[in-house]
Amino acid sequence: MAYALKLFWVFVFFFSSSVHSQRDEFFYDSFHGAENNLSLNRVAEIEKNGLLRLTNDTSRLLGHGFFPSPIRFKNSSGGKAFSFSTAFVFAIAPQYPTLGGHGLAFAITSTKELQGALPSQYLGLLNSTDNGNSSNHVFAVEFDTVLDFEFRDISDNHVGIDLNSMVSNASANVSYFSENSTKEHLSLKGGKPIQAWIDYNGERNQLMSSFRLIQPNPIPQSCLLGWIFQQSSKNLCMWASLLLLVCSPALTMFWDGDSR
Repeated sequence: MAYALKLFWVFVFFFSSSVHSQRDEFFYDSFHGAENNLSLNRVAEIEKNGLLRLTNDTSRLLGHGFFPSPIRFKNSSGGKAFSFSTAFVFAIAPQYPTLGGHGLAFAITSTKELQGALPSQYLGLLNSTDNGNSSNHVFAVEFDTVLDFEFRDISDNHVGIDLNSMVSNASANVSYFSENSTKEHLSLKGGKPIQAWIDYNGERNQLMSSFRLIQPNPIPQSCLLGWIFQQSSKNLCMWASLLLLVCSPALTMFWDGDSR
């Protein structure tokens, strides 16, 4: 079990011509030719235009896109988790926008084989029998477009921090600040490309999530446009700029890992 606590698989749900990868970092500016540098399952596939599409128009399906190699997040089972940063551009385009999708999640888990994971409200992470079990070793940041009362969701347009459970430890409605510093509603299910940053500070045990609206034109499918991960945020801003088109100031959500 100690090994499982040290090496984790990093992947996104639902959701290259250029793939840059080092031991603890990787960068996809497109998914053209990335079949050998991603581990895809269920209905996930790379489109001809280089987008990573992890579901389709059929109901109750899920897709997984894993970074193919495990990444070390701890030196010991009792030590602090290493700091990390990730950024990706995604679009959620449900068949019926007013009803939602359900959504997507960035996740870190001890295995790529999520046996029994269900779609819909479980986002391909868990199921009704293992939901809430500490033995899951699942950390996720969910982007949820459906209000599920059983999981105490705050709205049908929120981001949540999940630890081994679909009941979020912390959550916030998704919005952003316009150029005149006005807080604006940001719909996750409008089909517009959205850039998300997730930064974890291991020393402070604090996680930060930020969003930017990339461009006004929607994309007619749910997909991932680019993905960055690294355990040092030194170069993340430079890499993230390669994914940006036109964006507005970001809205940031903080979570203190000691709070519940």
